[in-house]
Amino acid sequence: MTTAADIKRITRVALERNPHWILRKQWLIVPPVNYYVCGFFFDRTSTAHYFHLNHRVTPLYEPEFNWGYGARFETSLGRETWDMRDGNIEEEVALRCEQESARFSCARSPQSFLHYAADFTDIKRNSSLILTHALTRNPLLAKKILLEELFRLELEHWYRSQTWLNFKPDLPRVRWRRRLRRLLSILNDGPARVEALARTLERVNVHKLDLEKHWTSPWPKRRR
Repeated sequence: MTTAADIKRITRVALERNPHWILRKQWLIVPPVNYYVCGFFFDRTSTAHYFHLNHRVTPLYEPEFNWGYGARFETSLGRETWDMRDGNIEEEVALRCEQESARFSCARSPQSFLHYAADFTDIKRNSSLILTHALTRNPLLAKKILLEELFRLELEHWYRSQTWLNFKPDLPRVRWRRRLRRLLSILNDGPARVEALARTLERVNVHKLDLEKHWTSPWPKRRR
């Protein structure tokens, strides 16, 4: 399994050649850090010495930070799995990350992030994009996605309660339903509440990743 020390070692050349890049846990981040974290995620495998490397763009304004959109990319020789024992692993990681980093210029705002995400998901149905649609001033679509997801969860809960013996509510689903209800209330309050929520969640995630000094907040100062 790839450790933090392993990741630090195999990203050494990439950081030497790109000193503005940032290493945080399993992330090799390509600035700027504004609404989003763009970079490379080292995905551990169950087999020692092997890992997968992903390009990924993740919104900072989502409660669960580690989701995002992107894909695995291969070594220069076309292997999907990377082996940290390769003699040229540091150069290989640096080269491939530099090549893949060009794609991140297309995700710098909620609008451009939706264009980016459309290559990976149905943006008009994905419940992970509710806040993104709200930030692009499209509250009707945001509420539509939210209500469809909430209805699905409520129906699933009712069906299981009626058909399963010794039924016990699934706690992650219960928490997700509660979060959706709170989010619906915020959407109903208007864009100012949506921005306040997004700003708060960004600050929480920035703090978790220790990115305060790198965060170029895109939020304009409000007049009092």
